[in-house]
Amino acid sequence: MDTREKSMNPQQNSQKRVMLKRGCILFLLCSVMICAIPIPVHANAPSALTVSYNLETQVLQVTITHPVSDTATHYIHKVEIKKNDLIYNTTTYTSQPDPNSFTYTYHVNATTGDTLDVTASCIQGGSKTIQYAIATNNGDNKKSTPGFEMILFICVVIITITVLRRIEA
Repeated sequence: MDTREKSMNPQQNSQKRVMLKRGCILFLLCSVMICAIPIPVHANAPSALTVSYNLETQVLQVTITHPVSDTATHYIHKVEIKKNDLIYNTTTYTSQPDPNSFTYTYHVNATTGDTLDVTASCIQGGSKTIQYAIATNNGDNKKSTPGFEMILFICVVIITITVLRRIEA
């Protein structure tokens, strides 16, 4: 301990801990707010990719979340579908139908047990891939990839909890 800590009475020590806790809580709240605000960037992969398949109609729905400010110059330019590790379909696009989230529909002849890999690629760089196994019950096999914001938020929560525990110790 340095001489300042020795000279502090228990009440001052308690006030210091309360201030540190308040600072950590404020940091956590600010981090949550930052994660909730979409920040436009020039080149980015899709932030989310969700796939569903209807075995009866043989229809694959691919929902892509890719926030952009100009859908004519920054967009998902290619969606590639692989069936059982072989390229089944590659579709290229020249714009994005919505500046945030949109769904493309494809006819894919697949059966129970087949595996579909779907990759969405941005024209300015970055891509996201999701794997989907065809199951017998429609709709129960939806898979989604979390966005970067969720991972960042979880890291901030873990760091804040760790700091709060060290303050209390």
